[in-house]
Amino acid sequence: MIWLLNGWILKKIIKSKEPKSLTSYRSTISYKDLKKSNIYEDFQEKTKEQCRENKADNLRKQLLKEQGYICCYCMSRIDCDNSKIEHFKPQTKNREFQIDYQNFFIACEGGEGLKAKEQCCDTKKGEKALQHIDLLSSIEQNIFYVKGARNISIKSINENIDKEINDVLNLNITVLERNRKEVYDSVMKNLKSRGYTIANIKRILDYYKNKHNEKFEPYCEMIVYFLSKKLKSKGVL
Repeated sequence: MIWLLNGWILKKIIKSKEPKSLTSYRSTISYKDLKKSNIYEDFQEKTKEQCRENKADNLRKQLLKEQGYICCYCMSRIDCDNSKIEHFKPQTKNREFQIDYQNFFIACEGGEGLKAKEQCCDTKKGEKALQHIDLLSSIEQNIFYVKGARNISIKSINENIDKEINDVLNLNITVLERNRKEVYDSVMKNLKSRGYTIANIKRILDYYKNKHNEKFEPYCEMIVYFLSKKLKSKGVL
């Protein structure tokens, strides 16, 4: 299990069974061949076009469904056309994992083509390895959010995780902080209109914990964090 840093940022991801196309392809590859750089590139059932066509056994499509159509790092909405297949362990340095399904996740484009300081997620990470963030664990337990007047940043109680959040994944760039705040404000406005009752908080909390039409809401784990805090303040949880 990995995840989207529980959120996707940083949210625990539950891996499903790999697509048959990948199993079949790997059965044709020897361990010696794994050391070649083009083994992953030669795997055809991963394209955006096949994903759009909802082709059976398309790797990209399965990863999107698995993660609920949100980036494994920042939790922004992704789909067939604006996503990147992420090798958690960089394939150039870990050839033995380049077609290992447990090493595959799906991420946003992360500002691809922009200056490095404006990039995030897999694009910013590049060939760096994450040593302390484990998408298959309950990383959300080490994550908290800080709300400002115009933004919401993500932090960790663990200094090593916090460093990777900022220095490797760059998850506190302005656009992400503002997007989180926009979603937060919308949810809180909805809650205010319904009334700050325990029942209403639980109802919205449950909504953000689950998929709807195969999709999680963007930044869902952030909302879960803040609504859980509200329930605790009312003596619940």
